[in-house]
Amino acid sequence: MELEDITRMINTNIKNSSIRIENLFKSIFSNIPNTSIHLDDNSAIIRHSDTLNIDSASIEIIEKDYGYKISYWDGYSLAEEEIQKDLNKSLKVFKRYAKKLAKNLLRFSQ
Repeated sequence: MELEDITRMINTNIKNSSIRIENLFKSIFSNIPNTSIHLDDNSAIIRHSDTLNIDSASIEIIEKDYGYKISYWDGYSLAEEEIQKDLNKSLKVFKRYAKKLAKNLLRFSQ
C-alpha cells in the first residue's frame, strides 16, 4: 500500500478525521472558556455553553448521504450553512466557521 492510498483512507470521513478536528478545536478554542467539542462517527459539534442562552453559539459538521453539511449558529439563529461533497473542502469551511465563532465569543463574552 502506498502513502497516497493511506492518506486517502485517513481522510474519507469524519470518524477518520477526528484527530484533525480535535486538534483544530484545541488550537482555536484553548483560551476560550465554556467551549466543548462532541465527536461521533458522523458529526462534530463545537458548542459554547451559555447559561443565559439555551440555544448558544455552535458550529457543526454532519456527514450525510449527499456529502457534508456545515452549520454556524450565532446564538440566536442559523447564521450560515454550506453543503460540500468533499471532506477536505468541508473541513476548510468548518475551520473558517470555528475561527468566526472564536472571534465572536472573544468579542461578546467579555
